Amino acid sequence: MAEIKFSTDFLATSLIEKLNRKNIFPPLFNDPESFVPTGRSRKPSNSFLICRRNVCKEAKGKGTYNMRVISKAAALLWNNATFEEKKVYKTIAKRVNEIHEIRKLTFNFKVKLTAQPPRAPSISHQLHLPPISSILSSMFETLPNSDQSNTGTQFM
Repeated sequence: MAEIKFSTDFLATSLIEKLNRKNIFPPLFNDPESFVPTGRSRKPSNSFLICRRNVCKEAKGKGTYNMRVISKAAALLWNNATFEEKKVYKTIAKRVNEIHEIRKLTFNFKVKLTAQPPRAPSISHQLHLPPISSILSSMFETLPNSDQSNTGTQFM
């Protein structure tokens, strides 16, 4: 039996025909909190990526799981969208970015509060100091002798 191969464009176009465009423009999934990345190293999603996630949820509901086809369909929908339709996604992306920045600052602040205090640098070599008794004896050698002094003070 011969295997039939379809192009990604054909599959994406047929997927778009199955999708309910009213769930994508305006977005059915429009909660900015759900698009904020977890962790501190990830960047927040831009407006197209938020649109693609909506297309992905809609496509999976229709039984399509191939991300190449879903991404191509999202690109076709995005390129054919009006300015007003894109504006909704840009507003969501802006809010996601604001939430991400607030969380990033809060996370950095918590890390600084819970971090261990810095350790003193280790000394790579031992300091060789003379014993304290020799330091004290050298101090007393420099003091005037009580027998020769006219002040009358004595040192122990």
